[in-house]
Amino acid sequence: MQPSRIGFVWAFAALLSLAIPAQEAAAPPVAKDPQGKDDIRSEAEGDRSSRLTLKLKDRDLRDVVNSIKRKANANIIMDPGIEAAVTIDLQDVPWRHALSLIAEQAGCVVTEAQGGVLKVEKPPRVYFAFENTDIQKVIDTIGKISGANIIVAPEVKGTITVRLKNIPWRDALDAAVKTLGFVVVEEERGILRVVPPSNIEQDLEAAAIQLRFVRPSSMLVPFIASQYVRDLRDMQPQQQGQVPFTLLGTLRSMITPEVGRLEYVKETNVIMVKDTRPVVESVKRTIAMIDIEPAQIQLDVRFVTTSNEDVLDYGISPGGNGWSASLGLGQIPTSLPFDLGTGGWDDRIIASDGRSGPNAEGGNAGLTTIPNVVFGALNFQQVTATMRLLKKDSRSEIMQSPSVTALDHETATIFVGEAVRYAQARVEQGQAGGLLLALEEGDESPVNVGFQLLATPHVVPGTDKVIMQVVPQRTSLTGTGTSSTAPAGFDVFSVGGGGQTGQIALPRVASSTLATTVLLPSGYTAVLGGLKSKSESETVTQLPLLGDIPLLGYLFKNRTKQQTTSTLLVFITPQVIRSVEDVDASVQRALQERMQDHRAGMAQQRDAIFGRSN
Repeated sequence: MQPSRIGFVWAFAALLSLAIPAQEAAAPPVAKDPQGKDDIRSEAEGDRSSRLTLKLKDRDLRDVVNSIKRKANANIIMDPGIEAAVTIDLQDVPWRHALSLIAEQAGCVVTEAQGGVLKVEKPPRVYFAFENTDIQKVIDTIGKISGANIIVAPEVKGTITVRLKNIPWRDALDAAVKTLGFVVVEEERGILRVVPPSNIEQDLEAAAIQLRFVRPSSMLVPFIASQYVRDLRDMQPQQQGQVPFTLLGTLRSMITPEVGRLEYVKETNVIMVKDTRPVVESVKRTIAMIDIEPAQIQLDVRFVTTSNEDVLDYGISPGGNGWSASLGLGQIPTSLPFDLGTGGWDDRIIASDGRSGPNAEGGNAGLTTIPNVVFGALNFQQVTATMRLLKKDSRSEIMQSPSVTALDHETATIFVGEAVRYAQARVEQGQAGGLLLALEEGDESPVNVGFQLLATPHVVPGTDKVIMQVVPQRTSLTGTGTSSTAPAGFDVFSVGGGGQTGQIALPRVASSTLATTVLLPSGYTAVLGGLKSKSESETVTQLPLLGDIPLLGYLFKNRTKQQTTSTLLVFITPQVIRSVEDVDASVQRALQERMQDHRAGMAQQRDAIFGRSN
């Protein structure tokens, strides 16, 4: 039954290994022209803050715009009928700036419509010159050239001198009216109104802007308890009813003083704004730029502790209790310190010719016999000597590998372990005036034993690099208790005095904490920190006096040398996740690691049953 079950497990593992492809190191995404030439590169494809490197020669504008659209994950449309070729060489520039430069080279402009949609269009350009001409005539000329719908308020008056050459008509209109202090307001259906600034303040517009990804800071704050880390957020108290939302301060600074108003609805995450149309549009553009889907970062941390203990024991060891000689009742009699029949004092005790003495037998002189009584014996049977030539090499490795996924700029924590409670002693005065010993839960109870990771990742805009604030902490109990009063990890202490004494068990805690900020590319592994400690000890055991004899003393001496080396290493690997494909790749990596561990376990079971194969 057992071999068939093992065969089934091996078959299942083989099927899974075929279903999970091996992961290869992915190269930076590259856009290619139809001939296969590399022309557009981006470190962070799909990021709205991507930076591009372009090397284009006679490339179709529409193909280039579509490539930028994919790499920046932006909504870009083009007017039909635009046909142009561009040649440009740019190194590491923001995609929005690169799009404007490419459009400018093709005689186009990039405008922003509602909802953050960018439009590449080729507007008519103006070539004219006016000297001391009425502003309304200049506006009318621009309207005829562009075909735009323009309404001019009666208050718009004045003369202006204009000389323009090859300028988009909208830029010419804005520059002309601003010269005399007027503004252009864009209404629905593309209607333009030229009015004085005072008229704008009379036409207030209200809008409700839904926030998608940006939200106030959560009231649940991850933290780590350590004397080496301090959380400053608790030192910044909020007033009652105040929302910790820094975006509101930025938007309120854009509102027209004493005219506009901006409020935030927390329940629906909506910004309510009422102001002039240009201000409202400016607020919308700002929110569209900020309220974008954030990246996620998966952090894999490995906390490795290794210990190597070398012990060299050599020499002649007399045992744990040393050399010993004992005096006892044996079966071998001796005349020491007695000499029977010589008339000494010992004959009075043992025997005499006159049948005197407590142990005398027989009635004839000189016929005294020795009874079956042992008077003294020297016993060397318990003396043992062992020659020790021992080399001991002990290695151990403890590895903890937590993994946590966090949003960009958000703090996350993971704790794996248990909470251990303990008591403390308190002495108080009783009703009769005596001292009583009371037990209560410790002030710092419970002790969290295990591993905790606190991390705050920040993706560098336009790249796959991550700035991380990382705090890994490992805590364990190291007490030497082995009884029911003091279990493993605890030590026993005596408390009280006089007639009120007792014992109490308290934990002994060993902790390793690291707090740092690092910069690391996505998918790369860095060593956050390491600690290597080395200790040496030597113990000499010898027989007194004999062990000090030159050369011969080695027969009565034992020497033990012990060397212990401990190493602590902390590794971290961030992985930026921006798309569904990145999520799928992360799951595949996790399954592959699991399969590798499974194969290693199966190999150990196979070797244990069938033996190791060469």
